[in-house]
Amino acid sequence: MGIDLNEENRVDMRKGCDVLVFLESFGESCEETNTWLCLEGNRISKGLGGSLLALSMGEPLEEASILAETGISTLYILKNDLFSEYCHEVFTWAIIQFVRELHPRLFLLVNSDMGMELAPSIAYHLETAAVTDCVDIKHEGGCLSYIKPAYEGQYEREISFSPGVIEIATFRREALDKGLKAERGDIKVVEKQIDITPEIIRTRILDRIPPDFRTSDIIHAKRIIGTGAGIADKKIFPVLEEFAELLQGSLGATRPVADDGYLPKERMIGQTGKMVSPELYVSLGISGSPHHVAGIQESKRIIAVNKDTRAPIFQLSDIGFIGDLKKILPKLVKRIKEWQES
Repeated sequence: MGIDLNEENRVDMRKGCDVLVFLESFGESCEETNTWLCLEGNRISKGLGGSLLALSMGEPLEEASILAETGISTLYILKNDLFSEYCHEVFTWAIIQFVRELHPRLFLLVNSDMGMELAPSIAYHLETAAVTDCVDIKHEGGCLSYIKPAYEGQYEREISFSPGVIEIATFRREALDKGLKAERGDIKVVEKQIDITPEIIRTRILDRIPPDFRTSDIIHAKRIIGTGAGIADKKIFPVLEEFAELLQGSLGATRPVADDGYLPKERMIGQTGKMVSPELYVSLGISGSPHHVAGIQESKRIIAVNKDTRAPIFQLSDIGFIGDLKKILPKLVKRIKEWQES
């Protein structure tokens, strides 16, 4: 079914080749995420023959000097006192006005909580659509196609837009290509004051509750305890949960653990699960198949425990221990408790 677009929401395909990247300034790791997203945007804009533009809300970003190495030609900073903290209605309204004026070919956001909330709202008001959770964006002959996982990652779906619309997409953080490079250049900074009508604000933040490591999405976890077939045992699993509690780590699963019902499939890590990048990944009883390794290779540090001396996981781990988890884990829990009490 086609969409009857207002003229103000149409893009001249002969001119609309620019990519506009939304830079987040809230949350952890936004600096490196912004860098990776800009490099991805630079790759796409070059393929289209356009420029890479960036959008920031509020004050200038501290990492502006780093962003000079991502290919950005112009950084737009929208200014208003209300931008000091995130408000969905305020950000949506301001971005809509700006994007209508700029008319980029693609408005690109990271697939964060903020990005997933903003993208559909902005798309609705611009009479277009948003493709969320992309793992790749391809360009051929001036056309863009968006690749996103389907059926729990077992398949991929390819989506394209009708000509003439502003295309909106969110890119999965873990799928951003960390190896992309761009020449360092000067960034033109343009500040724009935005007037906000108070009537548009319908929500307000009462409190900020830190995420619970036991129930929050493992994608955001700083510490993850990965569980494999070697620990899928009713007797040892309560000890495992206590170990995770002591480390304040989220439990992640391989397919055998999820299939046996020890952990929900939402906590499955790997090519058919989720891609994670924690500060610490503790691999317990995991052999290290390519399917699983693909989901943990961005981890800052990996500690592995397995009784098989030839387990492939040891090739990826920073520290490896060989032994029976049923004997090691209870002793490890005891030592951690003693250390915490001392």
